[in-house]
Amino acid sequence: MLHLIDVSSPNAEMQAEATFEVLKELKATDRPMITVLNKVDKAEDPNIARRLRIKFPKTVQISALNKEGFDELAELMMKETALLRRVVKLKIPQSQYALVSELMREGKVISSDYEENDILLEIEIPHHLEYKAIPYKIED
Repeated sequence: MLHLIDVSSPNAEMQAEATFEVLKELKATDRPMITVLNKVDKAEDPNIARRLRIKFPKTVQISALNKEGFDELAELMMKETALLRRVVKLKIPQSQYALVSELMREGKVISSDYEENDILLEIEIPHHLEYKAIPYKIED
């Protein structure tokens, strides 16, 4: 989730807090969130950005107009996304091919092989599917 704040606004801090309160009401604060401070080049008070960086972890400063800060934002987004996925090694019976199909559809296959009646997978899967893979997990 990206929480975009216009730091050039004199009400930036109040607006940011209001947005965060709405996210709390929606029970969305447990999701990964990056706070994006836009218009840092237009902010009259440079302390606003400093205070917001303290209040909100995982903060990136950008200037959309000047196209600054986007590399840092993209890097942080990739890091946050990677935290939501895990690489696992699995040995799944072929009779459970529906699960294999689901994992392959939503994950990223690193390697696959067959051993007798089992499918061996090394796969990067979304965090929300990890519980389905646990019974088939194998160690190196």
